Amino acid sequence: MKFNFFKSKSHNNKKTNSISNEPEKIDEFGFTKSELLEYDKNVDFYYTNLINSIVLFTYNSVELEKMSPILIDPLTELYEELDYAFLPVCFETVFRNGKINTEYKEQLLNFKKQVEEIPNEIWDYEFIDKHEIWKEVKKSAEKILNNIGIEHRIFDGKHHKVISENGNVVYQGPDANEK
Repeated sequence: MKFNFFKSKSHNNKKTNSISNEPEKIDEFGFTKSELLEYDKNVDFYYTNLINSIVLFTYNSVELEKMSPILIDPLTELYEELDYAFLPVCFETVFRNGKINTEYKEQLLNFKKQVEEIPNEIWDYEFIDKHEIWKEVKKSAEKILNNIGIEHRIFDGKHHKVISENGNVVYQGPDANEK
């Protein structure tokens, strides 16, 4: 008996509809409708993460440092929260489910680009309140939140869970075990 361990990429990636035995349609990111429906189940998490990531950019250095019980290293989380929020499938799920109007998609993508262009040497608390680039980023974050109708500037920790080095739960939001 021969085994073909090197099946074609298209053969391995095609999923079939169990009823019609036809290949499921795949979106621009390579996901089937059934896979997207699984992401849809977590849309509130992705939405909260996106809003939180922008809210963090409205904070001054003192406010960010006060987030350390939840974020452990707020300066690192500042970028990592944003990076995760903009993963294409998570980001698109927010719009596909109508959590944010698609008219703001470009503005959000431009914000991410603006953050990515912050030079490494000014990713420090001492620059957040003083450097012109950080001031512009903060203005952009405020503008986006206002445009999409977010009036508060409160980090929503409902999906967060922080575990100490000893394995003890230091902080747990009410929905932290859902995701």
